[in-house]
Amino acid sequence: MNELLFDRLTGTISPLEFATTLTESFYSILHQRAKTGVFPANCHKNAAVNSLSLETNDYQFLLSGCADSSIKLWDLKKQETQRKENEVDSSYIKTVSEYDDFDYDNPVETFSNVATIPRKSAHQFGISGLQWWPFDTGMFVTASFDHTVKIWDTNELTPVHSFDLDNRVYSIDICGQSSPNGLTSTALVAVGSDQPFIRLLDLRSTSSSHTLTGHKGKTLVVKWHPINPNLLTSGGLDGEVKIWDIRRSKSCLCRLDMLKTNTTQAISSDNLTKASVKAHSGPVNGLVWDESGMTLYTAGNDDKVRVWDMVSTLAPPVNKLVNFGPLTRNKYPQTIPMLLNPKGETELQYLLFPSESSDVFVYRTIDGKMVSRLSRRGSKNSGRTTSMASAGPFTGTYFCGTMDGEILIWSPHWDKPSVKGFLEQAEQTEHDLDLDPLQTYKENQEQLKLLEDDKFFNANS
Repeated sequence: MNELLFDRLTGTISPLEFATTLTESFYSILHQRAKTGVFPANCHKNAAVNSLSLETNDYQFLLSGCADSSIKLWDLKKQETQRKENEVDSSYIKTVSEYDDFDYDNPVETFSNVATIPRKSAHQFGISGLQWWPFDTGMFVTASFDHTVKIWDTNELTPVHSFDLDNRVYSIDICGQSSPNGLTSTALVAVGSDQPFIRLLDLRSTSSSHTLTGHKGKTLVVKWHPINPNLLTSGGLDGEVKIWDIRRSKSCLCRLDMLKTNTTQAISSDNLTKASVKAHSGPVNGLVWDESGMTLYTAGNDDKVRVWDMVSTLAPPVNKLVNFGPLTRNKYPQTIPMLLNPKGETELQYLLFPSESSDVFVYRTIDGKMVSRLSRRGSKNSGRTTSMASAGPFTGTYFCGTMDGEILIWSPHWDKPSVKGFLEQAEQTEHDLDLDPLQTYKENQEQLKLLEDDKFFNANS
């Protein structure tokens, strides 16, 4: 670390190279925060935190949606004091390994809860998804199992419009992108529901503008392409992942085929009709694009995570056969919140995958090697992770909502020596140090003189 700091000060490496190298090390030292900079214990009253969304303008305001239909708004730059540390806590700095359940269950300072939308006041059933409007914090969108999608005014904290879809909603994703010339923009919300089709809601006209039909069963997850506002991906209960172009009359471009594993395979003419074309052997409930839109990651109830090369060949894309090991457990047919770390903050990219247990696994995307296993601490340590959000690039910090109403924070942490141990070491060093070398020299000379006078040490006697 000292060498890295010296290289930065002398200009051997650029500030970006320094930040990238430092952030790369974060993913092997992620720990659960305990005492400060955390959320209040049991902040959602034992009800599952189904969705988290952090606005990306200032990375300050976090929305959390709960299974009891309540919604909370948190300010991550304000903290409230919950208790005063006792004498033992405040006398020295603890290392992470010394934290006990009391520290995790009784934080000192917690993030401020700016506002709360009580249960049953807006949605009648649990929140299944929520998301900030991409451009500012004045608006956000929520979806619920009560068949509705609502558009909210953040300043008033009231819904300004409600879409009634007549079906249970599992997943939403907002496409708010401008065209390259900046003259046109889209404001569409893709909705995955109980039905085998996808609804596109236009926020400008407040109407359902389009329906994409093709899945056989429920549509569990939908994701817009990060760059092209006309491309959409969906995963369904039928094990299929479909790529859609919403401009075409026949919107489905292709289906992902787990058997296509190299670029030399011939393009299948029956990709859209053949019944055996599957992305997973079970329902697909997880999708995430990398920020360049060149790679897609999918997760299914067959306990597999697959990586797809979306650009090297014509449709369909290629299964890159990356193996993420035997620990990925995924049996619940509901959206799973896997995440990629922000692109560019590290040399290698990392995938965070919440397993059925309370553990979150951190994998290298290039080869599927597990870098870290995040095991939950505290007296409530069995609830699985149901939602995740990144705190922003170069932070290495992630928020995880759990099945039992907690919001945990994982961040890099270096163990620091305690003040007590440092003082003891200093006292020992002082004891061993010769503080008066002149007096010591005189004493040594006197001892030598006594030895010279002793007949047993006198060579001439």
